[in-house]
Amino acid sequence: MRGKNDDTEQLADRYQPKGITLGKFLLLPKIEFDQTYNDNVYASEKDKKGDFISIVRPEVTLRLREPTYSWNTNANIEASRYSQYKDDNTVQGRLVTDGVYEFNRSLEVSGSYIFSALAEERGSNEAEQGKEPTKVWTNDARIGGKIRQGRYSFALDGGATKLSYDNVPTTTGTIDNSDRDRTQYVLSGRASYEIFPGYAAVLAASVNQRDYDRGSDRGGYNRDSSGYRVEGGIGVDLAETIRGDFLVGYLSQDYKDKRFKDPAGLAFKASFNWTPSRLTLVVPAFERSVQETTMLNVSGMVRTSASVLVRHEYARNILLTGFAGVYYDDFKGINRDSFLYEMRGRVTYAFNENVFVSGELAHRTKDSELVGRSFDQNFIGLRLGLQM
Repeated sequence: MRGKNDDTEQLADRYQPKGITLGKFLLLPKIEFDQTYNDNVYASEKDKKGDFISIVRPEVTLRLREPTYSWNTNANIEASRYSQYKDDNTVQGRLVTDGVYEFNRSLEVSGSYIFSALAEERGSNEAEQGKEPTKVWTNDARIGGKIRQGRYSFALDGGATKLSYDNVPTTTGTIDNSDRDRTQYVLSGRASYEIFPGYAAVLAASVNQRDYDRGSDRGGYNRDSSGYRVEGGIGVDLAETIRGDFLVGYLSQDYKDKRFKDPAGLAFKASFNWTPSRLTLVVPAFERSVQETTMLNVSGMVRTSASVLVRHEYARNILLTGFAGVYYDDFKGINRDSFLYEMRGRVTYAFNENVFVSGELAHRTKDSELVGRSFDQNFIGLRLGLQM
């Protein structure tokens, strides 16, 4: 199974952990044990190698709720151990803290900080075939605010993200990933006007700056860039039925190295929470954006994605989850592209508020015009979760 299971947070209240009260704080400890089989560990086009993976995932959440402000901190560690291909053993971790302060019903400010040490997935566009997965260190800080005045609402957010990539050993030497290290800055704003109850006209805009630590990558290119996107559309908020935005506009990313072909063109972003019944949640999402890469002769990847998540409460203690997604990557500068298809199905059964089990089936297929980057993967996993 891949990643932590957030499905348990959607179960009925009687199956939610009560936590440990520490004064004004609520402490929620949790631990998950996974046993997973991956039939293509290295995401190889040929000569597939399968293996069993044992995973332990301890986690703790600390919450504070007050009338005018709230604060949450979550820390988790994921240790994965392969039965045969032990070079792919990893220890990953993540720390998330965020808070919101409401001055009044019309004004609020929020902030967050995320630290993570994650392993890059085998089969990603950037993954090199090293002896072990590439470790990615991320520091992300954001601050923002919202103002609501009558039918108008305005939001402004700013953030900075620092990404660092470890070097990876190979059978012949070392892959130097220092040319991938960078800092990304973004400033975004959103304005809306409620046309009539439940429907609003929306205008959103953002600017970004992407600065690499090195003046040039391994191919001799300067990858620093700046960009923007402007979108307009409609926001919907119909009580407990449907909520979300549908935005269409224009995006552009300008690279300092003039040998690059700058990505520009149609931008869109849509994500809706639709509850056709009290027991079912459907979340469709669509987006077109520019992703970073250090592939030779490629400026950036223009990614177009579409996905849908469905959760259904089959019983008060049984949750069914399905996910399907398709991701199209257009590599600007080399006339190549790739498609990634992903499907997952999961059943979560809670015995009580402290114990749950899950079973999952998943499949990924990548069809890439890049040599040796196509693959098929199948996963099957079981999980035991303990929480307080």
